[in-house]
Amino acid sequence: MKPIGRQTLVAAALAVLGSVSSSAWADSYTIDFKTFFNTATPDNAFDTKTLNYSVAKLTISDLAGGNGVQLTLQQNNHTFAALSTEGNVVDALWIKAPAGTLASLSGAALVEGAGYSATPFIKDVGYAYNWNIDFAGTSFVEGQSAVLTLSGAGLSAATLATIAQQTPIMLSLGNVGGTYGLPSMGNTVHFVSAAPVLVTAVPEPATYALMGLGLVGLVCARRRHAA
Repeated sequence: MKPIGRQTLVAAALAVLGSVSSSAWADSYTIDFKTFFNTATPDNAFDTKTLNYSVAKLTISDLAGGNGVQLTLQQNNHTFAALSTEGNVVDALWIKAPAGTLASLSGAALVEGAGYSATPFIKDVGYAYNWNIDFAGTSFVEGQSAVLTLSGAGLSAATLATIAQQTPIMLSLGNVGGTYGLPSMGNTVHFVSAAPVLVTAVPEPATYALMGLGLVGLVCARRRHAA
């Protein structure tokens, strides 16, 4: 059998490495919630207020293999006005994104019927959302997190981050007190997300395998040349 030449090995290795396209890298974005619609000034529906701390943080990461994202929502321990000593609770997360299927991996329970709707939900100042991720009762308290997945074609971390630049993701925070906890508003205020921040692009497991195969080929070629 004719031995494989050095040039053939190098070409094969480079081909493998070249096949590791940007689509094989899983994006991850983080989003802070610091700005809320100020219910203390009900005469101005566009009035917002920005805190110097984040009440919650959302991480959006691509699922392995594509076609979906994982959402990790963390309600931070914070000092925002609360109605009772139990502190604030997360009522819902509102997202504009392509259609798909919602699943809960861990954390607070979801309300039956939470998920995607072909008919948008119209929220503050006319923002329209297709996803209503509604959490049950008062289970999502300060310091707790929830992990969910949105699965479907066209759902990626980059897509959600791009859409959020125009239609910010909205967080409904309940059990609100102080000047913001108006009974007529259900003691709830809506926070809108800050600009998404790209944390890192992490290779998927299959990408590591391809890269390793390419490097092995290059090593073999180098040893053959040295011999």
